[in-house]
Amino acid sequence: MTEVWFGSAADGRPFAIKTLNSDWLAKPGARALLQREYELLASLRHPNIVTADAFVDTPDCAALVCEYLGGGDLVSLAGSPAHHWIAAVRELLGALEYLHDRGLAHRDVKARNVMFDSGGRSRLIDFGSAARIGAPWTQRGTTAAHRPAQPPSGRVAAAQDLYAFAVLLHELLAGRLPCSTGPDAGIERQDSPELAALGQLVLGTLASGDGSGIGSVSQFSNVIESVLANQSTQP
Repeated sequence: MTEVWFGSAADGRPFAIKTLNSDWLAKPGARALLQREYELLASLRHPNIVTADAFVDTPDCAALVCEYLGGGDLVSLAGSPAHHWIAAVRELLGALEYLHDRGLAHRDVKARNVMFDSGGRSRLIDFGSAARIGAPWTQRGTTAAHRPAQPPSGRVAAAQDLYAFAVLLHELLAGRLPCSTGPDAGIERQDSPELAALGQLVLGTLASGDGSGIGSVSQFSNVIESVLANQSTQP
């Protein structure tokens, strides 16, 4: 549906420009979806959520102009030692808590949607599937590997984001997404008790299948903080 281009302002400041593909320009509602994403981002203020600068709508173009994040994405760190990614995971959890406190679910949480600026700070991007918590559930967003089945309530829930967050953590710990036959029990066998506890929380969350048996934000936060504390004492 969209492409992302690099652009720069007259003063040289870089931007990321998310545009509708030409095939989508004339489709009913497509421009409104991109404009909705801009308006949503413009209403948010969090250091770990991408900022939006403008929405451009002309007969030949519809585009969302955002800050440029040139530091790569979180998927590039999958399978690497935890000290490479654990701080970014804590930042992502803070961004999700911020959204949930405002009655919103992102609904497309995955490693590729967590990018870094030039200073190494992470940003959650791509809010095209975001929705109000409690709104009717619809099948939109990313691949099935990144989201649970339809929630039992048939309504958008914060648990959907936390389930996807667990999938992301599995990818970082194991170097791959959970298998179609089930998550990898081997992620519990980590090189520290703290990482093993994180693996156990991930597996418990994924076992629910729909997010209904998920741990809370505070549970994830407590385990992540213990991993961070352990990493800081490593040589």
